[in-house]
Amino acid sequence: MTLLVDVGNTRIKWATLAGGKLERRGSAVHRGALDAALAELEGQLPKSAPRVIAANVAGDVVAAKLRTLVATRPNSALELVAVSPERFGVRCAYADPKRLGVDRWVAVLAAHHAARGAACVVNAGTAVTFDAVAKDGAHLGGLIFPGAALLAAALDRNTSDIGATPRAGAVPQGLELLGRSTAAAVGNAAWLALAAAIDRAASTVARSLGTRPTVYLAGGDAAALRGWLETPVEERADLVLEGLALFAAPTGEGN
Repeated sequence: MTLLVDVGNTRIKWATLAGGKLERRGSAVHRGALDAALAELEGQLPKSAPRVIAANVAGDVVAAKLRTLVATRPNSALELVAVSPERFGVRCAYADPKRLGVDRWVAVLAAHHAARGAACVVNAGTAVTFDAVAKDGAHLGGLIFPGAALLAAALDRNTSDIGATPRAGAVPQGLELLGRSTAAAVGNAAWLALAAAIDRAASTVARSLGTRPTVYLAGGDAAALRGWLETPVEERADLVLEGLALFAAPTGEGN
């Protein structure tokens, strides 16, 4: 049995891999509560998980604590996935692959494996990322946006009389898009800006490749963002974990 761990900017997600399937999924918020989140992960750590394969974008402190946690299990070893120029038929677009977030890389690998054709990945969390990969495995590059909460918070920090913006509710219809309070005006604008940018990026990829890519949507804000998008998407909440599963196969050894 293998344990897969996705450490994002805010949340840790994990699942066991058995028979090629993700099982025993779990998650915990680590931002501001790292020790509690790791304790929750430790409680779910199987005693018979000789391999723990992780993608970490939360920094060296989290990586060190994760390594210490895994070391408490006899015969367990932590494998931190890194971005490489090419893996599983996908060629990284970055001149310096180390500058690409490993979560983006692993999600692109999963998307290419799942789509068997051109694909785009939207990962909506603290930040919202967009990446595209061609049918032949060429990673085409991507985009990084502040998430809706960060966009709203930027206005609160850098202007007067805006104030904190509560999380948006249902997607407004018609002219309800235009906020009739400052909170609605800021909140709607943040989601609209993200959705419009992603729609534009997806259509640009489709037009340039001459084919409509499969667009996968993942991340903690996936459900909230989906209603704002005009682009058809397939939600795959565990796309990074799916990508990590590729490294668990014999051909994935030695990342």
